[in-house]
Amino acid sequence: MKGKILTLLLLVCAGSSFAQNRIGLELGAGRPMFGNQGNTYAGTLDYNVRYTFTGDFYYMRRIAHHWYLGANAGFEQYSFEMDQKHSNGLGIVANNVVHKSSYVHIAPMLDLGVGRFREYLHAYIFASVGFRVAADQTSRDYYTDFNNNPLNAYDSTYASWFKVNNVAFRLGFGFKQHFPLTKRWQATINESYSFMPAGDLSQPTVTGGVNLHPGYLALTFGVMHKFKDHHLSERDK
Repeated sequence: MKGKILTLLLLVCAGSSFAQNRIGLELGAGRPMFGNQGNTYAGTLDYNVRYTFTGDFYYMRRIAHHWYLGANAGFEQYSFEMDQKHSNGLGIVANNVVHKSSYVHIAPMLDLGVGRFREYLHAYIFASVGFRVAADQTSRDYYTDFNNNPLNAYDSTYASWFKVNNVAFRLGFGFKQHFPLTKRWQATINESYSFMPAGDLSQPTVTGGVNLHPGYLALTFGVMHKFKDHHLSERDK
């Protein structure tokens, strides 16, 4: 038992002796991804998505050999159109939503560097909380009668931006490649995917009952600067 405790202490000390700080900035593009689309039991559900701007600023600190813990603060946008149609036997009931929103988010991250020393490939997981900074959403509800009876048909378009939720929670993972520029600076390419385990971007009362909780795929490019504590060993400098 004493031997195991001593081994654990040595590992912790070794991680501390190689402590390293990293800061970075990444900019790129992202897009929402919907799985619940196409033909459904109730009719059709389709999305037209657009690429938007995304970016992150992050800080990481090595907590053990190959392992880093840190956080990022970033900006995320959503832009898409949803169209839903189904038949009630007498006509076609349809809903259309045009959605644009922007969120700033903060996220703790756990990162694993791959490689004996250089660690030019990293894999990471994160959990982010986003806060809405802008929203523009329009909803349209309309009905087409099979018998073309104008008394039954309706078409209503209205602003529904106030139904866009103020907070968005996401879980995700990603992979990052590092390319040395100098001893302390590296270029990075980052691919990430996240999903919403709970909640929606908009309240379903203005989306025809559809839950808008898309995945989010992002590709960003950036630079990273690493700096180390004064007590590091010569091998890791």
